[in-house]
This record gives sequence, C-alpha cells and structure tokens, in this order.
Amino acid sequence: MSDSEFFKINQNTEYKFKKNYGFTFVFEEKILEIDEKISSAEIKPLGIIYEENGEYYLSPLDRIDDIEAIMKEFVESYLK
Repeated sequence: MSDSEFFKINQNTEYKFKKNYGFTFVFEEKILEIDEKISSAEIKPLGIIYEENGEYYLSPLDRIDDIEAIMKEFVESYLK
C-alpha cells in the first residue's frame, strides 16, 4: 500500500507581496497539510520588485525558477 492510501497530503504554494519603503518584497509561502492539519509551513523571501520609469522589475535575492509566475501573480493581484 502507498502512503496516499493512509494519508491525505496537500501542499499549497503561494506568492505574497508586502510593500514597504517604496519597494515590494516578494515571499514564497509553502504549507504542507497531512489529513487537513498543517504539518509544516515555510516563508521564504524571494526578491524585491521596484518601479523605474513606469516599468516594474524583479531583483531576485537568489536563483528563482519561475520568475514569470511571480510577475503574473504580482500583476493580477497587486496592480489591478
């Protein structure tokens, strides 16, 4: 039998944005739930979004795999 037959496992990853001092800080929030109870949670800073000459730029703090997904989420949730 596999673990999925015993446990209901759900992992949710979201990007969060916090504006402070003219910059928008980007965080990745990962929550792992086992049987609908939080097993672990992680909040990781990813970078800083700033505006220059009417355009927005992402300055990552480390290597980021999916910059396009972050910027899409930023535009959809923050700029509308």
